[in-house]
Amino acid sequence: MLQRRLIFHRWGSVAGKPDFDPRAVSSALISAIAADSNYAIFDDGDSVTAVEVASVGVGSEPTNLRLFALRGADNRPFKWDTTGGVSPISLSAHEYPADVSHVSMWPDGVCAQDYAKDVPRISRLSLFLRRKMSAHVKFDALYHEDMVEKLKAMEGQMRSVEVAMTRRHPETSGQVFGTLVPESFGRKAPSIRFTLGMGRYGPRDRYLDGETEEQVFALAEQADDFVTNMIIRGRNSATGRVETINLLQERLQVEQRFSRSSTVPSMPNPDDVFQALDQTYKDFQQNGKIASAVQGQKMRGKA
Repeated sequence: MLQRRLIFHRWGSVAGKPDFDPRAVSSALISAIAADSNYAIFDDGDSVTAVEVASVGVGSEPTNLRLFALRGADNRPFKWDTTGGVSPISLSAHEYPADVSHVSMWPDGVCAQDYAKDVPRISRLSLFLRRKMSAHVKFDALYHEDMVEKLKAMEGQMRSVEVAMTRRHPETSGQVFGTLVPESFGRKAPSIRFTLGMGRYGPRDRYLDGETEEQVFALAEQADDFVTNMIIRGRNSATGRVETINLLQERLQVEQRFSRSSTVPSMPNPDDVFQALDQTYKDFQQNGKIASAVQGQKMRGKA
């Protein structure tokens, strides 16, 4: 069995751009790939992404996609055997090592993907659609309904923030790189882990300054793009106690285990994943969790 997290988002059109229609874009992508199979691949120089349409969807059904993170020719793994031999993995010119995530987009603006270590994040899909299909879509993280209250209760009294992030695409991470993290350093070390704070033994009445705190909220808003871990500590203004928020654990998500694909044992059965995404969506709709979920942009009162 393989364990995956089913993580939920909101998808929406981008201001100033044509309205995004997942079914129209998916139908156009199917046609483009039918004419040229290489159209499914986008190489931005730093990473290689591929997208397949599993189903366009009708009525209230979701549009289902498979999102692949590929390794290009200069970044392919090699194989090693116990005799000490190192050799390349044999692949044809049109074959790639890959990690996959399954993405469902419902007509009402809800989106979900299955997530595990090394699978591509949803930001890769928006970049692919923008560059390959001239289609602009934004994905906004969904959090449990009390998330904003927890952060607002710390406003002005944040003690520290621990962050791990990866600069996957310059287009999505430039706003925070250059403020909390210098832009030049971001280019030298695309994967970064750091802690900002007063220190365990620092004065109890000292907190992060307003500008830094604003960037913490910006990171919380953009966590879907490149933040891989984020833990915030601060004093709750209502209770007076120092509390801890693990941002990524506050996402609207569930853990689920899947049977292995009969053809690729390291990959879950795609039909099972899409079925689980749809059933979880229906469960969240019925129990009101989607309706009460908080979008990432509300972290700074922007939604």
